[in-house]
Amino acid sequence: METKKKDLRFFVILTYVGFYIALGLCLAIAGLGVPMESISKYAPIVISWVSLGVLMIWAKRLLKGSSRKEFLKGLFAEKLKIKWVLISIIIPSAIFAITVFVLSEADQKPVGELINRDYASFPLLFVLQLLMGPTAEEPGWRGYFFTKVSSERGILKGSVITGLVWGLWHTPLWLMEGFSPLNLVIYAVSFMGAVIGISITMGYIFGKHRNLVYCTIIHLLFNFLNALVILDHDRMPFAVSIYAVLYLLIAAVMVLVNGTTSRRNEIQ
Repeated sequence: METKKKDLRFFVILTYVGFYIALGLCLAIAGLGVPMESISKYAPIVISWVSLGVLMIWAKRLLKGSSRKEFLKGLFAEKLKIKWVLISIIIPSAIFAITVFVLSEADQKPVGELINRDYASFPLLFVLQLLMGPTAEEPGWRGYFFTKVSSERGILKGSVITGLVWGLWHTPLWLMEGFSPLNLVIYAVSFMGAVIGISITMGYIFGKHRNLVYCTIIHLLFNFLNALVILDHDRMPFAVSIYAVLYLLIAAVMVLVNGTTSRRNEIQ
């Protein structure tokens, strides 16, 4: 048990340190004259792969008794089910639609003005988002960290702990947004709420149906659809707060449904 905790701490510390080093290198490159627009577009791809990089480099210590290939194969152990693929698509898509509707009503703007309609840019944006969070972060955070924590503490606690550690990993990016102190607090709290909600949702899906494709779809659509929203900078915290409320509601449904299912199974 103590060995497992040490390994988890080792993974988290190296992932955080790697993140800061990668971010620092990107900022240094920007200081040499590379346009910040290019840095902000492609740097997240490099940074996102830190967690998986740590896992693969220190596989002998962290995976213990499992090869890299066996570990990665195990993340897709269960056959994909159309029902859960559709659920994984519907959840982020519905939340995106509700969020845009609420923003439209709150700002008294047509929905069309809140969505990027440069359709020619969508394929590249989709590929960039796919290469960032979903494929890069999910094996490390969901496949390794969540799996280890939830095996000892259960899916709910494992999901919350993973959400907290995973969410706080993004702290430097919050500070780079340039928000006022009040908006920074709102953004940070809302971001963590949304991340914990997503983490619980993905935790129950991945914990019950061992295939990382479901989490990849949810993560991808969250990032991709969110990137399509056009907002004034000061309205971003409000938008993220809507995401937080909605994802926490979905998480609550997951907890209730799975709790009810568990009790039924115990009775039977």
